Amino acid sequence: MRQNQGFSLIELVVVIIILGVIAVIVAPRFVNLSQDAKAKTMLSVGAGMESALALLNSKAVIEGKDSGEDEITISGVQVPLLAGYPSVDGGDSFEQINTQVQVWFNIDSVGKNVIENNPSAAPFFIDKASGDNQIYIFFSGAPTTGNRTEYGCQVRYQNPQGEGPSVRVLTDAC
Repeated sequence: MRQNQGFSLIELVVVIIILGVIAVIVAPRFVNLSQDAKAKTMLSVGAGMESALALLNSKAVIEGKDSGEDEITISGVQVPLLAGYPSVDGGDSFEQINTQVQVWFNIDSVGKNVIENNPSAAPFFIDKASGDNQIYIFFSGAPTTGNRTEYGCQVRYQNPQGEGPSVRVLTDAC
């Protein structure tokens, strides 16, 4: 009678091949988890921003500051308004814009100039396009030079004259 002492070489090769095929199929799904998490985070930031804008607009309506250009004070910070929603004052620095965003939308962020010197200062950084009345929120790892406005992982708040506010979320490059 012959005793079985282990696996044959052929059995081991078949098991290794099967594990290799499974790894090739499953690995890309795990690799995309980081990108998916970033995309979902940006979607959450966009939704949170829309809620914060609704609350800020309610405060502006209550104070009678919901038409034209005005300012509202929140926790000692002056926030410029256009039609009852935040606007971008081109003269404000990145840090001033960041401070304004933080008082109406509680987010852990810094201004673009800070993230350029210290990429780990906060999970997000705030940028602006004052001519278009836009505020951008990017992850700290996003580019800080070049045309960031088209970078595909961002939340953009815009309040152009006569059009009303909008929040756009891009997640294709997260």
